[in-house]
Amino acid sequence: MNRDEAKKILLLYRPGRAEERDAEIGQALEQVERDPDLRRWFEQTSRFHEAFAEKLQQIPVPADLKEAILAKRRIVRPIWWQQPVWLAAAAAIVILLSLAAVWLQQPRIKDHFSDYRMRMVRVASRKYRMDLATNNLNAVQQYMAKRGAPSDFVLAKGLDQLHLTGGVVSNWRGNPVSMVCFDRGDKQMVFLFVIARTAVKDAPPASAEVTKVNKLLTSGWSDGDKTYLLAGPEDSAVLRRQ
Repeated sequence: MNRDEAKKILLLYRPGRAEERDAEIGQALEQVERDPDLRRWFEQTSRFHEAFAEKLQQIPVPADLKEAILAKRRIVRPIWWQQPVWLAAAAAIVILLSLAAVWLQQPRIKDHFSDYRMRMVRVASRKYRMDLATNNLNAVQQYMAKRGAPSDFVLAKGLDQLHLTGGVVSNWRGNPVSMVCFDRGDKQMVFLFVIARTAVKDAPPASAEVTKVNKLLTSGWSDGDKTYLLAGPEDSAVLRRQ
């Protein structure tokens, strides 16, 4: 089950109902636990549904509703949609729908790790100019330090087996990013991006999060005050070992 399929199922899901035992619902909820982006969407959608339900519960029920239903004699009343209670309900629904439209149209601030990951993958995928071409890691780190980019980073396991080709100082939302480039030896490159952990909202934990973005496989994790991102071809063993 992918993200879009899970969203279609979860749009109709409400916690506490019998359908929680449904197999598809269960799969969608499991996908929420695995997918940070889907989890954020699900939390926002759930909050909206809760607010909508709360507003509906605030609509007063007519005191004589039960008697009117049970009465045998014919009660002449205004058309149902002209009654005050229904007018109030309609007004509440219109207000909620208006608020929902405004909420959905508000541009999301792209400061999450998923946004950072997408941006760095685009940087790695396009043509770029190497700031410093060298196979000396110390030289790369010294260059990064002089330009205010993270420099005391630790190479991920397996990168020391690849050929270092140099580094680039990139930028994300005003924060310097160290981009270190490695050649696998088959004309395929692997890239290590390092940024301050505080520069990325919802930075990944210490355990690596492997995700395919466009045509590259990525692995992201945090260590100390830094957040790391590896990107390379899908068959890169070094990414799957993180």
